[in-house]
Amino acid sequence: MSKQANPAVIGGFVIGAAALITTGVLVFGSGKLFADTVPAVMYFEGDLKGLRVGGRVAFEGVGIGTVTDVGVFIDAKDFSTRLPVVVEINRDDFRLTGASKLPEKGHAMKTLVEQKGLRAQLQSESMVTGQRFIQLAFHPDAPPAQLAIDPLTNLPEIPTIPTTLEQVEDTVRKALVKISELPLEQIITSLSNTLQGIDHLVNAPEVMESIRALKTTLADVQEVVRGMDKQMGIMVSSFTTTMGNVSKLTRNIDERAPALLTSLTEAAKSAQQTLVSVNGAVEPNSPVRYEMVKALQELSEAARALRVLADYLERYPNAVVFGRNDGGAK
Repeated sequence: MSKQANPAVIGGFVIGAAALITTGVLVFGSGKLFADTVPAVMYFEGDLKGLRVGGRVAFEGVGIGTVTDVGVFIDAKDFSTRLPVVVEINRDDFRLTGASKLPEKGHAMKTLVEQKGLRAQLQSESMVTGQRFIQLAFHPDAPPAQLAIDPLTNLPEIPTIPTTLEQVEDTVRKALVKISELPLEQIITSLSNTLQGIDHLVNAPEVMESIRALKTTLADVQEVVRGMDKQMGIMVSSFTTTMGNVSKLTRNIDERAPALLTSLTEAAKSAQQTLVSVNGAVEPNSPVRYEMVKALQELSEAARALRVLADYLERYPNAVVFGRNDGGAK
């Protein structure tokens, strides 16, 4: 008859095995069994070189999750391929202010994607190893997008944007496409014809002859200008001398005009006295009286004209040289 097993020993083995299993899960699973995570999927343009399972997912450089799967799906209809990148985001890494608890799964991500412009982008983790990670950040200028459920993985899909290098490559590619659409052959032919025309025009005999004639003309103009400079010097000197003479003549007239006017005035007075005397001696209707009256009147007119001339020369002394200016006299 066999010996019956001790129930206490069996119970101890069972408890010890359960404890080992729990410890193994906690140690080797890094606590993921009890972690509060949100799965999501992303589709990136271009290749995924350098992105590995276990790679880091960061928000503005702060680690918030890991890459759990990178796969290749081929459509049997048209053999098109899709490369979903599945990630897990740790909700425990987010801390909200002004709320007692985190919102329900998916609600916060939907708001961040649709209202704040949350986008995923591949970035380089190390230039040496070529390893890459996923960077989550807000891009308000990005095209609008909604947080939809991916039919391939049944996970919420976070929109992505190309890397900076991919954006540059896309811009260069578009520029090259536009350049290739240009009629380059026609443009080159037209440019070549234009250069040939310019060469013919520059080297034409007529142009060279015109340049030589222009050079000669410029030399003649310079000679004329030099001659005009000399003549202008002589003219200025002559004009200065003339104006000096005019000034002297004006001063002489100014000095002599009062004495001359005085003499004429005295002569006129004397003539008037003589006329009075003669008027008493000569008969009113005699020829002698008439001639004397006429002579005295002419003498008076001459005195008045001389007075007007002296007054005009005093106002316009240059009239001695240039003559009387009727406009100035007015």
